[in-house]
Amino acid sequence: MILLIDAGNTRVKIAWLAPGSQWRDAAPLSLTHAELPGLAARLDFTPRRILASNVAGGAVRDALERICQTAWRLPIQWHDARDGHDQLLNSYRQPARLGADRWLGLLGLLRHLRGDPAWQAGAPCILASFGTATTLDTLAWQIQPDGTRRAAFIGGLILPGAALMARSLSQGTADLPLAQGDPVDFPTDTEAAIASGIAAAQIGALLRQRQRAARAYPGVPPLLFVSGGDWPRVQEELRTALEHTGPGPAAQPPRWLDSPVLDGLACLANQEDFKTGFRRPR
Repeated sequence: MILLIDAGNTRVKIAWLAPGSQWRDAAPLSLTHAELPGLAARLDFTPRRILASNVAGGAVRDALERICQTAWRLPIQWHDARDGHDQLLNSYRQPARLGADRWLGLLGLLRHLRGDPAWQAGAPCILASFGTATTLDTLAWQIQPDGTRRAAFIGGLILPGAALMARSLSQGTADLPLAQGDPVDFPTDTEAAIASGIAAAQIGALLRQRQRAARAYPGVPPLLFVSGGDWPRVQEELRTALEHTGPGPAAQPPRWLDSPVLDGLACLANQEDFKTGFRRPR
């Protein structure tokens, strides 16, 4: 088995990939940073390789390396935005500075887009990840000098996530509470006003990117994919907004991806196995 690790700011997701398999196990394991010492005990196999992504800082990275070395005597193959450029073009001004989670999530998204008729017809695609931070990244086809086309990351937004917005209002003001309510059209209490404002900010940013993508790549409506633990907080806001988008391209309902970063790591693992000539045993 190949062990896949996505170390995020709040939680660490774990998945595994059978040798020669195209897709990872469908149900990733999710651990808090404090639960990492028990990682090896939660697995019933010994990995032959470990691929990982980390945006949680040096302490989490060091802890994972100690755990994997102690349990299996294996180093971790760390992956970031310097990998996978043969599959996806990176339009960042300094490509290596693009967050590992954003880049690997886009590689994972690209795998889900294979064979999608709208994508093949030229639809741009937005991956909205609602986590500690919210990221809104767009893929599109780009025509190359030789006349061929390649999938490219053309840019994206970063903003505070829904929970982070709520905490910042609670901690940065004297009287505002930590809002937990659902968004409503016309809030009549403070918690609902905060919850509704946060949802409007999150989905307003997504609709901005959808509008920009539709204008830059007319003809086929943009595809929307969503992920992240804060998605339930804004899901209804997006559904309502897409029902009332007015004139323009018909809105496609968003598609859920549970762990696009792990899908991106699986894609790189498959690529490395192919290069080294690994094949599933018969």
